[in-house]
Amino acid sequence: MTFLEAAPLVALPVAALPVIIHLVHLYRRKQVPWAAMMFLRAAQKMSQGFSRLKQILILGLRVLAVAAILLAIARPLAGGWLGLTGGAPDTVLVLLDRSASMEQQNPAIQLSKRQAGLKNLSKAISDAVGTRSKLVLLESGTGNALEIPDAKALLDLPQTAGTESGADIPGLLQKALDYLTANKTGQTDLWILSDLQKGDWDRSSGRWENLRSAFKNLPGVRFHLLTYPQSPEEDLGIRIRDIQRRATETAAELLVDLRITRKTAPPHPEEIPLRIVINGVATTTKVTLKDSELVLQAFPIPIEKNLVRGWGRIELPEDAYPANNVFHFVFDDPPPLQSAIVTEDEAETDALVSALTASSDPQRKAVCAVLPAKRAAEIAWEKTALLIWHAPIPKPEDALFRQLQQHAASGRSVVFLPPNVPDDSEIFGVRWGPWSNPQKPLSPDGWRTDSDLLANTRDGAALPVGTLELSRLAKITGPGIPLARIPEHGPLLLRALGTPGAYFLGTLPGAGSSSLAREGVVLFVILQRALNDGARTLGNLRQQVAGAGALPEDPAHPWKAADEKNGPGETRELGLRAGVFQSGERLHALNRPEAEDDLAALAAASVSELFEGLDFKVLSDTLESTGSLTREVWRTFLIAMALALLGEAILCMPPRRTQETPRVGGIFQEPLREK
Repeated sequence: MTFLEAAPLVALPVAALPVIIHLVHLYRRKQVPWAAMMFLRAAQKMSQGFSRLKQILILGLRVLAVAAILLAIARPLAGGWLGLTGGAPDTVLVLLDRSASMEQQNPAIQLSKRQAGLKNLSKAISDAVGTRSKLVLLESGTGNALEIPDAKALLDLPQTAGTESGADIPGLLQKALDYLTANKTGQTDLWILSDLQKGDWDRSSGRWENLRSAFKNLPGVRFHLLTYPQSPEEDLGIRIRDIQRRATETAAELLVDLRITRKTAPPHPEEIPLRIVINGVATTTKVTLKDSELVLQAFPIPIEKNLVRGWGRIELPEDAYPANNVFHFVFDDPPPLQSAIVTEDEAETDALVSALTASSDPQRKAVCAVLPAKRAAEIAWEKTALLIWHAPIPKPEDALFRQLQQHAASGRSVVFLPPNVPDDSEIFGVRWGPWSNPQKPLSPDGWRTDSDLLANTRDGAALPVGTLELSRLAKITGPGIPLARIPEHGPLLLRALGTPGAYFLGTLPGAGSSSLAREGVVLFVILQRALNDGARTLGNLRQQVAGAGALPEDPAHPWKAADEKNGPGETRELGLRAGVFQSGERLHALNRPEAEDDLAALAAASVSELFEGLDFKVLSDTLESTGSLTREVWRTFLIAMALALLGEAILCMPPRRTQETPRVGGIFQEPLREK
């Protein structure tokens, strides 16, 4: 039990005062024997057992009454969810989800999930442990551990502000595990504030099993989850898929591919106002939403003819989830689509070169360089949007290994094809297994159609992935996100975990391995999408996801918001926000991750499965709730005192006397009355 005023607890021994008084009175009486006492003592022995029990009960109730009033004065707190009954731990570690979905708010009170959770946690920690425990913040934005003086600081720190980035909850728990292990924190309460958004928790990740096992070996760690899984009843969201500038002799315009989604379809066609801002100049237009989704391809936005380079955004009306109401973009004359193929067998490159040089944009030049593995050092890394690597994976000590990692980390694309002779080398945690030759050609039985390289086309049609015939396959081993699977074999196409631009394709396009080159459509789409994704990082413009490292530091040219004149900001925090940011000639448009548009939360059963075997408790809160995580229960002790005094009074009441009729000669006689 935790108390707000601990000083009155020093007087708790006073509760024994009724027992002391009873004993004093018991031994100070002087015994005087007299003749009739023998009859009284005999009668007393007949009821001695009940009398002693009655006295013990009276004393117990008196002690309880005194103790209850002292405890009430000490202002006790109740809140078993927070582990308050176990006393103050040595360390309190707060894991804060700062992802975009945590900015969902209640429009009536203008309070987001993040703000409501921090407010509740701050008060609960202050009331429960005060400054008796070491308080550490570990937040999803930067992933850094920060020791803070008291819980009230959680409300004002820049590290607890909202972001438009995503969150990696398993990765955050791994950092918490590393911190607990390195600092030997002792008894630790680990509190997680999150909305349980599925994309952030990555339930299917193989990391959870290792985390559970590691935390089980750490004694004294208790998990407390404060969750806000409620999603808005109605929500509009916007996302831009592509943007191109097109100019004629007399005019210029931006052609935008965008998608507007609504949680539920409107009962009638609904006009949605779009606010379009180009280089700070705003205009408004309207579109009609007839279903739960509206896809606009090559939506024209007129611009000045001489405007070649700039930035902009498209905004929806405000609602309960403001993070998906705006999307930022940048535009310029695009650089050439440059790709490179490193191969140990040039016979496999013909189909690849044809697909890479057949640009989907006739106004944009596409070039492809083919190099043998021994000349891989000649790659023009800074100009190459897509690299096809058909050679053994370099060793970690090789310079090429680091260059491949940097290439993918910079936002460009790299597709690994299996070498002729796989070995045990790996990159991004993935390595090649042995080749297999099934007795008859296999076909994928499932692929990811909602996003990434195999997503449906703009008109919603699925790619003909299921018609592919695969006669020679290499095993892909390691963590990642499967984009296509083959029965009883595993992934055909895998995206490396934590590196969006790194892919592994488990076959070759040649006729001896697959029908990719013969059918052509799937291969063309895969390569063109990877090429265009990587091309977004070419030149001085970037269209990327908000997150740590999104804005590389440059002391000579500090980053600042392009549409604000408030000077430079702290680069690390700016990179976590959505907007257009400028550094010298560079323009970066940052937006929320696509996974943050899906506000579906994990079910309670899934949460229990993730923390199975650990000491954890979950409290699901809502933005409408006004209750506190802790509460004072002194009234309970006052009621206990009153009940104790009432019971004591009842036991002390003398027995009710009854008049007995005397016997005379065996005849009952009425008492004599005076005349």
